[in-house]
Amino acid sequence: MATETSHPHYGESGSGHDEAHHHITPPIVYLRTFGILLVLMALTVWASYLNLGIMNNVIAMVIAITKATLVVLFFMQVRYGTKLTWLWAGLGFVWFLLMFGILSDYISREWIPLHGWQQVNGPHQ
Repeated sequence: MATETSHPHYGESGSGHDEAHHHITPPIVYLRTFGILLVLMALTVWASYLNLGIMNNVIAMVIAITKATLVVLFFMQVRYGTKLTWLWAGLGFVWFLLMFGILSDYISREWIPLHGWQQVNGPHQ
């Protein structure tokens, strides 16, 4: 005669799985985040009209990274995630930095001129 027994570590169902804690984000958080993203987009457009030399790229990257961080934290629910979720999100940013470092290596190299290609000296030629 088989009887069901309840194990203290497994709860009533005996499955061994604890109920997952799900964070319910209020809609106002999404609306505020969306509003901040719109302001940052307007700031990006405004900054593109300024002539700050090399700082234009730096400002654009800072704004872009800020927007990406907001999207990852709130829209992708990383802010309320587990430590493992934070680890994977952080590794995504490490991968981004690695790819950016490789790109900057290519940009900093001296280009070999090829026959038939023109050398461009200014931004508007």
